[in-house]
Amino acid sequence: MRTIIAIARNDLRLVMSDKGAVMWLFLLPIVFATFFGLVMGGGSNPADAKAHLTVIDGDQGAVARLLIDELESERLELTHVDPAEKDSTLGKIRTLVLPSGLTESVLAGEPTALRLEKDPDTSTEAALVVQARIVSAIAAVMGSLVEAKEGLDPGAPLTPEALTSLEPTEDLVVIESRFAGEATIAPGGFAQSIPGNTVMFVMLIALTYGAATISGERSGGQLRRLVTTPVSKGEIAAGKIVGRLVIASLQISVLMAVGIIANRTLGITIGDHPFATWIVLLVYALAVAPLGVAFGSWFTEPDRASSIGVIATMVMAAFGGCWWPLEIVSEPLQRLALVFPTGWAMRALHGTISFGLGLQGVLVPLAVLLGFALVFSVVAAKSLRID
Repeated sequence: MRTIIAIARNDLRLVMSDKGAVMWLFLLPIVFATFFGLVMGGGSNPADAKAHLTVIDGDQGAVARLLIDELESERLELTHVDPAEKDSTLGKIRTLVLPSGLTESVLAGEPTALRLEKDPDTSTEAALVVQARIVSAIAAVMGSLVEAKEGLDPGAPLTPEALTSLEPTEDLVVIESRFAGEATIAPGGFAQSIPGNTVMFVMLIALTYGAATISGERSGGQLRRLVTTPVSKGEIAAGKIVGRLVIASLQISVLMAVGIIANRTLGITIGDHPFATWIVLLVYALAVAPLGVAFGSWFTEPDRASSIGVIATMVMAAFGGCWWPLEIVSEPLQRLALVFPTGWAMRALHGTISFGLGLQGVLVPLAVLLGFALVFSVVAAKSLRID
């Protein structure tokens, strides 16, 4: 065991002394996850989603200002446009028009219509979100009108001053919205990019740098010299597998720590079970580590081993759901993903991050990944040739 640990520790030392390897281990996964997370929609929690709304205030009265304040509290990103510039302003996707005389009509108890103009190409889902939040804001304004009326003498008319003099009150009921159990939509944003890029880069390091070093040590004679010491071939194979496992585990732990910090400071989605997510990734590392040793054993040229490793990683990442959610592809492709360890890893990670499952909910994917680890370890041990 001491020999296995010594071999693994030496492999870790060599990797950490290579600046290029360190960049691919820790920096690039974060860069890629951030970029694709933003491209695919940022956070995936529907309760945190924001929609854009252009507001044209033709009233400028107390009721209009109260409505706009409520709209801002409804997680709507407002863009204010002057009525005179309405026709010359471009990029209006959804526009709420507050008519002139709105405050006067409302205070007089007269019905008043607000107009919501939508671009024909606007997202239907976003338009529904905006409409729902406008209705919620209108309901809040109506509540303020009732409260202001109750503070007046019986029969006294409601005035703008009565509205503006209202003290802000604390909400007695707060509604928090999130997915319960299994979501019915495909994960997106950071909920897809974080696990996808972590799974891809862990395999990429194992099948490129890990495989190339094994191939280089074989062709360079380092493994032959190692055999002259009182070390068996089995211990060498085990040491190399453990070395790649230690490297992958360190990479995973650092990326998980960054994810937790991003969650606490920026609200980035990593799910409610970070410990379960970490365990899933470590089990995935068990499957990937021996695969890197096997690839290094199959090719005598380090550059060729690295190139084939890149191709294999890209294929398994694409079909395994690292680049896009498997939920959006056809059923045959979803079944094909289960041929690869990446497909099972992504299924387990979506369970812990997007669907609110703990370790008990992803036992089947974990068992399959352990099966991959066992098979790949046997293949690696039999494939490693030292002579």
